[in-house]
Amino acid sequence: MKRSIRIRLESGTVAHVSICSIDGRSVQTRAAKVLVNYLSTDSIEFMTYLKLPADSKLELHFDLRFNEWHFSLVGHLDSRLGTRDGNLYVYQCALQPDTNIRKAIVRALEQVLQRMSPGATYVHALYRRQETTR
Repeated sequence: MKRSIRIRLESGTVAHVSICSIDGRSVQTRAAKVLVNYLSTDSIEFMTYLKLPADSKLELHFDLRFNEWHFSLVGHLDSRLGTRDGNLYVYQCALQPDTNIRKAIVRALEQVLQRMSPGATYVHALYRRQETTR
């Protein structure tokens, strides 16, 4: 399976994360703030003080706002990638958004790319082509 291109979000991008199910059973937890490192149409990487079990049976809900975009995403925890700064755990979560949400994520991330490097129109076109042909 071909993975999507991950785009680094601006430093300080925050999402609110809660556990929505464990092994298919619905649960409700309070949301915790996490720092988002990367986002793609099929994954999100984030840092948090929470020590979560790296288990795909754990389903998380992300409430993510950046620039003028607001996403409500659900994904399964893929892995714990280690720690950074000694006290934050780094996780990667697999997302499976529907087609319309996926298209919106592509547009939002393209805007991030344009803000990071406005003159790199070739790179923007490559990203758009890569993500819309998946």
